[in-house]
Formats: sequence, structure tokens, C-alpha cells
Amino acid sequence: MTGGSSRARAVSLVRALVWFAVSYGLAIVGYAATNFVAGRWFGVERYGLFVVLVTVSAAVGQLGLLGTHRGGLRAAAQLDDDEAQDETLLQLRRDAAVASRLSLPLAGLIAGAVTYAAIGGDQQTRLAIALGFVLLVVLSGQQKLWANYLRGLGRVRLASLLEGRSGGALVSFGQALLLLLAWQLVPDLGLAAAVGALVIGFALPVLVSGILVARHWRHLRSSELRLLRSLPDAVRRNWRFAVNQLALYVSGTVEIWIAGLVLSSAGASEFAAAQRMALLLVIPLTSIQVVFAPVAARLLGRGEHQRLEQVLRTGATLATAGTSFLWVPMLVVPGWLLGLLYGSEFSSAALPLFLLTLGNVVYVVTGLCGVSLVMSRHEGTVATTQTVSSVARIGLGVASAAAFGVVGLAATSAAITAVTYLVLFAQTRRLLGLWTHPTVRPQWGVLRRTRS
Repeated sequence: MTGGSSRARAVSLVRALVWFAVSYGLAIVGYAATNFVAGRWFGVERYGLFVVLVTVSAAVGQLGLLGTHRGGLRAAAQLDDDEAQDETLLQLRRDAAVASRLSLPLAGLIAGAVTYAAIGGDQQTRLAIALGFVLLVVLSGQQKLWANYLRGLGRVRLASLLEGRSGGALVSFGQALLLLLAWQLVPDLGLAAAVGALVIGFALPVLVSGILVARHWRHLRSSELRLLRSLPDAVRRNWRFAVNQLALYVSGTVEIWIAGLVLSSAGASEFAAAQRMALLLVIPLTSIQVVFAPVAARLLGRGEHQRLEQVLRTGATLATAGTSFLWVPMLVVPGWLLGLLYGSEFSSAALPLFLLTLGNVVYVVTGLCGVSLVMSRHEGTVATTQTVSSVARIGLGVASAAAFGVVGLAATSAAITAVTYLVLFAQTRRLLGLWTHPTVRPQWGVLRRTRS
């Protein structure tokens, strides 16, 4: 497999965006169903712990990837323009092997041991949760790896089904169904059964997508693969991606962990519910970021900055319109929405939800600034900004949660989110000369003429 055949036939950016929007919408339904079941199964006393386990496993998975998923996306997206395609494919294969066979299992085992030591309960339950946690780390990491590779290689339809909340439509629907079955059949097993359901939901989509990605380099000789020799090179090329992605994920979840440590069980669950609902506001922007990332890499590589700005600002306009539609009910009936999704006990988190939405709205209107910086090889700038943001969240979050409870933590989180993305917005203008905010004159035609 050489030349242009290494990539799937390109589709227009509009078609790729529509396909992803539909798939992401299905993922949200699965995500909502998962939280619907978990909120009622564990109640306000235990739901927060469930969310902590899920988010920590995803964060460890991000770390274990070593940034290979985002580096792989950028490399694969530029494959058409690469005269030495086999060399690029070999690099992608080596990075994938290092992550999936070495760093992810190692990160999972370390995190699993810590989980076993930290959680309460009898030994059998602790062991079951810890083993499930190890598998969650490995599988959630591999899901992100294969989804990014597939999109970079032009497999936009399948990639779309693996991207989004809770692992994409394929994963989230399976997890929601399995979680419901566990709740109905073995409710007394609690978190052990819930973690097991999430693991099984990941397994088949990850296995199938991994096989499909491997077809792109199956003609390469297996003797060329050396895991330990490939590890330093993978770290050298991708560590900025790793720091950026981990810091980005931690920025979105660290307050949940703070709530679990500082607040009461009920307070932690209320904050977790409000924070996860507020994340729905960034769905439109996230959808566009995923689809536009390989496009940004190609246009930046060719120096087509003017066309890229048209694409970015039109995308930001679409995202802002979608977010506005979602934001209205959160402003008008926040308590009712929380009660509907998680149960009546969570209605009291209305004010924290309102505050959290403010920060996410600022994030949306700054557009695709972070993606532009990462795909232009300024991922170090994004990593630095997100790392500082994470440190601020920890320091100010602990203080505000201790002093003012759930409301204080929500206010601090919203303020830091807003400042973080305003900084990235300004950096994009300074370093790239690009504006990424919405426009009153979106260029719809440029989306149709641009391939994904």
C-alpha cells in the first residue's frame, strides 16, 4: 500500500461535519443514558465516586498515550503530501505499538495498584474494581488512539463513531445498555459491576478499530518494530502533545476530584452532576474541533492562512449557534434539567450549573484557537497555558471549595476556564495572525470546497 492509497478517499468538510454531528449526537444520548442510570443507581452519596473513577481512568489513559494519538493525527493527515509514505506509516505503527503495548498497560497497572490501596470495601470488591480500572485505562486510551488515527487516515465515518462523550456512539450506547443490565441484575455489586460494564462496552469497538487501522501498515515488515528502541523517539516527538492533552483533560475534571476530597459526598455528587451537564455546551465546538483538526494541519502546512481563517471562523459561528440553543434551557430551568437527568436529589445544583455554563460559553466563542496552535506545531504554547490553568484550578479550587462549598468551586472553575481560552485566543492571533471567533459573514462555500 503506497502513494495516495494509504488514505481513504476524501470527503468534503461539510459531509464530514454532518456525519460527525450525527454520530456525536448519538454519543450524547448514550452519555446521558449512562449518567441517568448511574445517578439513580448510586444516588447523591455515591455518584460522585463513580464519576471520579471514570474521569481518573481517562486521565491516566491520556498520560499513557504519550501524546501519540494527536501526533499521529497530524502525521496521518499530511500523509498525501509525504513522498515517503512507508516511513510515515512505520512511524505511526511504532508509536501505536509503544502506546498500546507498553506505556498504556504500565500506566494502568500503576494506577490500578493505587486504586486498590485507596478504595474501601472487602478485598474481593477492591480487587475487582482495581482490575476493572486497569482495563479502563488501557481501553479508553486505545479508543482515543485508534479514533485519531482513523480520522487522520481519512476514515471519517468510523472515526466519528468512536469520538465524542464516553468514547463515541459505539462505546457509549454499549456502556449505557450494559450499565442498565448491571443495575437491574446485580445491583448489590455496586461500583465493581459498573466498572465491569464500562470495560465490556469499550472492548469490541476498540478491537475492531485497531484491526482496521493496522491494515494500513500490514505490508511493513514486523522485524522493523522494536518497542524499547521506539520508546525514546515516540516520547521525543510527542511529549508536548502528551502534556497538552493531559493538562486539557485535567482542566476539565480536576474540580471533580477536588470536590471529592474537600466537599461532602452529597456536595461532590452535586458538583459532578452540574459540571458534566455544563460540558454539554461545548459539544458543538468539540464536534467542529475534531473534524477540522486534520484540515487545519494540511492548510497550515501549505501556508493557506487566509482560507484557514475562513474555515475556522465559519466553524466557530456554527458552534456558537449550537451552544446558544443548548444554553437557553440551562438558564431557564437548570434545576428541572438536573432532576430529569440525574434524579430529584440533584436539583439543588442549579446555581453551580449556571456558573459553570458561563465559563464554557467563553470557551466556545473563542473558537478553534487551541486546535490551530497545536496543528501549527505550537503545541508547547497550548501545553504551557493548560498546565498553568490546571495548577490554578487546584490551588484556587481547593481554597474556594473549602471556603464557599459547591458554589465557590463552580465560580472559580468558570473564571479560570474563561481566562484560559481568552489567553489561547490572543496567542493564536499573535503567533499565527489568525482570528478564530464567530463572524457575521460565515463562508459556507469554503466548507463545501474543503476536503476533510
